[in-house]
Amino acid sequence: MYENSVAHSSAGDAAVDRSVTHRAYVEMRAALISCQLPPGSRLNISQLQRDLGVSQAAVREGLSRLAAEELVTIERNSGFRAAPVSAEGYRELANACLTIELTLLDSSVKNGDYAWEGALLSSYHIASRILSEACDVPASMNSYVQHREQFHRTLFSCCDNKWLLWSWSLLYAQQLRYRQTFLQLAMFERGLHEDYRKFIDAIIERDVVKAATLWSETHHKVVDFIESNLEAPLPGKDGAAPRRRRRRTT
Repeated sequence: MYENSVAHSSAGDAAVDRSVTHRAYVEMRAALISCQLPPGSRLNISQLQRDLGVSQAAVREGLSRLAAEELVTIERNSGFRAAPVSAEGYRELANACLTIELTLLDSSVKNGDYAWEGALLSSYHIASRILSEACDVPASMNSYVQHREQFHRTLFSCCDNKWLLWSWSLLYAQQLRYRQTFLQLAMFERGLHEDYRKFIDAIIERDVVKAATLWSETHHKVVDFIESNLEAPLPGKDGAAPRRRRRRTT
C-alpha cells in the first residue's frame, strides 16, 4: 500500500510539473508573439522565473520548446534570446504560410457543416468589430490579433490533416509578431472590409476556387503593405536590423 501511495504521489507531482511547464510555455509564447518580450532581446531566466512564478527548470523547458518553434534562439554560452523580426525573408515566410492555408481552406470548406459556418461568421464579426476599435484605441491591438487568430483557426478547423494544421500554426505564430510590430496594419486591414466580405460570401456559397483566389489576393495586398512600411528599423539582435525592401515578382 505504501508503494502504491508513493507511485500515485510521484504521478501527481509529474502531472503538476507538466502543468506548470506548460503554463510557462504558453505565457512566454504569448509574450513573444505580442512583442512584450521584444524581438532580439536577451531572455533572463531568473527574471522570467520571478515574473511567471515558476521554477527555473520550467522556464528552461518552456524556452527549449519555443526554440523548436523558432520563436526563441539559443546562443552558445549566452543563453536564450527572442528571435529577431527582420524584413529579410518575410515574404518567403508569408508565402509559405499561404501555400499551407490554401490546402487547409480547400479541406475545411469541403468538410465544414452549418455549425462551422455559424462559428466562422461569429468569429469574423467579432474580429471585425474589434479591428475598428484597434484603429482608434491602440491598446485594443492585442485583442484584435487574438481574435483574428481565432478567426483563422475557426476557418481551418474542419481540415482533416492535423499535420498541416500544426505546420500552419508554427508559421502563423511567426507572422503574428509582424502584426504586433506594425500597428498601422490595423488601419490598412480595415480598408479591406469589402475584400473579406466577398471572401466570406464565397465560403458560404462553398465556392472553393473563388474563395482561394480572394484569399490569395488579400494575402498579397497585406504582404505588400507590410514590406512597403518596413522603413523604420526593426528590433533585432543589436537593437535594430538593417532594412531591405523587396518586391514580389510575378
